[in-house]
Amino acid sequence: MCASERGIVSRIRVPGAYGRSFEAAKGWYIAVVDVEGGQGLDFWALDADDFGHYLSPPFTMVHIGSLQPKVGDQLVTNRRDPILTIVADDVGWHDMMFPACDKQRYLLHFGVTGHRNCHDNFLEAMEKYNWGSRLVPNPPFNIFMNTTVEADGTVIVGEQRSKPGDSIILRAEMNIVGVGSACPFDLAPTGRRSITDIDIIVAENLDTLQKALG
Repeated sequence: MCASERGIVSRIRVPGAYGRSFEAAKGWYIAVVDVEGGQGLDFWALDADDFGHYLSPPFTMVHIGSLQPKVGDQLVTNRRDPILTIVADDVGWHDMMFPACDKQRYLLHFGVTGHRNCHDNFLEAMEKYNWGSRLVPNPPFNIFMNTTVEADGTVIVGEQRSKPGDSIILRAEMNIVGVGSACPFDLAPTGRRSITDIDIIVAENLDTLQKALG
């Protein structure tokens, strides 16, 4: 590792429409970077010592009292334990409601078969951890996904607000295994521009990570 990379634990390019896993220890920092802009990432964080303990967006909404997490907010697990803290956020607009897209979604609503999907991307990314037949935790934290709720309760999904190079930085509050899926959903505004890559950078400290982001 060169000197400029000291403190960087891993750099992961998540190809558009695919998923990747990573690890982060308690106190480390994780940056999710939208490489080309307008791309959403389904994001999971699991307790590295207990995969039945994981980031829960619904529990987080109750914890923070909002549909939209902001800098300084703690994201909590299905046992209400802090698992991540938002340290910085260029976009400030994400989704905590939508389940990961799956084969049934494409077939039922669009009549499409064989489409890549975030549900299967999670399973592929977790194969090396022997995930097996466990259920995929839903919903994930849909980073950069642009959803709004109208006064009558209608949910509107629009194009992502993220621009090229925009990022969100999270601090791990426990040892985690993370998964990111660069969502392949190209049949709605979320992916109509194109399906592109996402970078995930894990660093031991915040200064190093911010320097890596430029």
